[in-house]
Amino acid sequence: MTDQAQPRQVANDDILHTRRVISSAVVVLAVSMAIALVSYLWDWFDAVNAGEVPEPDEWLGMVGLAGLPYAAVVTRRLVRLERKLTVRERDAVQALQDTVDNAHGWIWQTDADMRLTNSSQGVHALLGHRSNDVIGRVVCELLSDAASGHPTVDPGGRHDLTTATRHTDGTVRHLSTTVAPIFDDSGRTVGYRGFTADVTAETVALTAQEQEQRRYAEARARIAQALEDPEAMYVVLQPIVDIDGRRIAGMEALARFNAEPKRTPDLWFAEAWEVDLGIDLELHAIDLACRRLPELPAHGYLSINLSAQTLTDPRLLAMLSGLGDQASRVVVEVTEHTAIDDYSRVADVLDRIRAMGARLAVDDAGAGYASMQHILRLRPDIIKLDRSIIADNDLDPARFALIGAMANFAVSLGMVVIAEGVETSGELAALTENQICHAQGYYLARPAVEPLMELAPPVAAEAA
Repeated sequence: MTDQAQPRQVANDDILHTRRVISSAVVVLAVSMAIALVSYLWDWFDAVNAGEVPEPDEWLGMVGLAGLPYAAVVTRRLVRLERKLTVRERDAVQALQDTVDNAHGWIWQTDADMRLTNSSQGVHALLGHRSNDVIGRVVCELLSDAASGHPTVDPGGRHDLTTATRHTDGTVRHLSTTVAPIFDDSGRTVGYRGFTADVTAETVALTAQEQEQRRYAEARARIAQALEDPEAMYVVLQPIVDIDGRRIAGMEALARFNAEPKRTPDLWFAEAWEVDLGIDLELHAIDLACRRLPELPAHGYLSINLSAQTLTDPRLLAMLSGLGDQASRVVVEVTEHTAIDDYSRVADVLDRIRAMGARLAVDDAGAGYASMQHILRLRPDIIKLDRSIIADNDLDPARFALIGAMANFAVSLGMVVIAEGVETSGELAALTENQICHAQGYYLARPAVEPLMELAPPVAAEAA
């Protein structure tokens, strides 16, 4: 007999036993009624033949005889009820068996030594074993790898287990098992019933979530430390040059980090945005940059980079307002890569910034579609052309033409164009030919902690 047939056979045996008990009761009741009927009739027949008056017990027998039809009706109903119960029990057993066969898990039963005596087919999907093959094996050996130790089961009550074991295909499966003991009439544990489900997907997802939460917490702690440690961040200044006058027109403030891990500033800021501290880190960099204003040449301005989110943060306006008259020496650069969802709100903030005397620049123009949107919607004072356009513009007619078009566009709207990332004399010469008057890059001057007051003669650029 297969292990799947065992529950059905046990249930059928129980039903057969129940029917036998009820049938025996019906037979006994029917025979007793027949004997009583014959006995009562015999007594009355004797009394009538002898011409005697029936005695009280014979009259009482007649009363009992009158109840025999009712007893017969009850017996008949009892027989019908037994048949209905039999059908219902068989249906219930079949439904239970169907549930066991189709359950998304493994249903099993053991003896007192935890050796399997019954197993559903769910063990095949769960662990790759055939249900017949696991009969007689210790269930704890199947629920976990030997290296991780076998789970212990409390013989006194229900127990929930979480284990990991290896499927026959080599993959590790995470299992959740509920075990309940089986007791005999004396209260002694004679076996266990259990249900085991595959929770690998849930466990993997939970582990990934915990790792992400741990990574998030560690990253946030790093950014928080960079915000709190006065030595973690500093600002270098790169000159923005008036090409015609060969003088420094302004300085772009660039953040640098001393904190661990050693990495480029863009990675620090990217991580800050991931942990919801991007605005805080940008404002911290702006604060450090604004402290450098007194060090700049008297005629020079300070250019600071920020995102649209930081631009609309009330703390920025408060910071610029705190500069007093020095706010007129500040240029706010909005990066091209930053999406702006509400230009009307940004325009309102820019009106207040401009009222303080500060100017607006669109950074990295030409690196993507968003830069042109920024220019058309925000009407900046300065357009900064991205290095991707400036590179080799003296050798690439398309780049050269695009720069010329941008220069004419800016002049028509009263904007200033600054070329970023100039690294060769040829690039600078081509920019001059296109009437570009301002530039910055390694060919002109590198970023430095100490601001330059005058330009050195241009030299060949070295790798950054």
